Amino acid sequence: MQIKQTLESITVITDDSELFLSLGAKMRENFTNSIGSRSKVISFYDESEFVARKYFLKLLGMIYAEKTGSEIAFLPNRSKSIKLVYQKPNSLQIQLNIGVKFERGNVIFDVKNSEELFNRYLVKSLSGVRYEYFERSALLSFAFERADQIELLENILNFRDHLTYSVNFTFNAEDFAAFRRRLEIVGSPSYHRRFSMLASLLEEHFETLGCSSEDDFETVRSSYLQLTKMYHPDLHGEKQGYTDKFQKISVAYEALKPFFKEQDNYILQAANF
Repeated sequence: MQIKQTLESITVITDDSELFLSLGAKMRENFTNSIGSRSKVISFYDESEFVARKYFLKLLGMIYAEKTGSEIAFLPNRSKSIKLVYQKPNSLQIQLNIGVKFERGNVIFDVKNSEELFNRYLVKSLSGVRYEYFERSALLSFAFERADQIELLENILNFRDHLTYSVNFTFNAEDFAAFRRRLEIVGSPSYHRRFSMLASLLEEHFETLGCSSEDDFETVRSSYLQLTKMYHPDLHGEKQGYTDKFQKISVAYEALKPFFKEQDNYILQAANF
């Protein structure tokens, strides 16, 4: 890690792709005037972000001290831009081919040809995004809930060098665009107004299935299937309460299916508008 200072800028150079992604995400999150590419992020000075810049430089100094064992004093110039540069390491990299698919709000990485270290790296890089690992099929699935989380994903997909790996992500660009558009629609005020009111009317059915009105259809369906197995009359004969509970579960599920169908229709119409 190197830090170079001039009167106009502070330049941070690193060959650690994990550090580059982490610092780049913080710069984009905290500094409005930021631009970037796969190997460079630049944040321009904004007076209103002086406090955020102060804490970022403090963090930068701590990381530098940890990496190099030396301290650094940043020259006093409030108007400096901050540049973050990724410098590709010279060491031999391991080649990985990772397939990526987009299904509703989920991004699914096919990691059967990956390594455990890279899988952990993915999880850390997408910090804050719920994930689930399916060991049998070697799939790592992330559930995206907000459009602003897309930038984290783009930072990974558009960047080939990660840790000691050279990664080729294969995915359909049109599917990615549709996935992005879906998140934007779901996060819109009009979508929220429309379906939060409907969800409140169906709250009892969500509770019957042990779910929240914020849960998606896959979660609701999974809970429904588990509960029907648990309370199915064939397993309990004429035991009191089980038949009634089974019927209540079935009614709740059937009542919620049109709600999710309406969501899909709304998203489809908005996407084609």
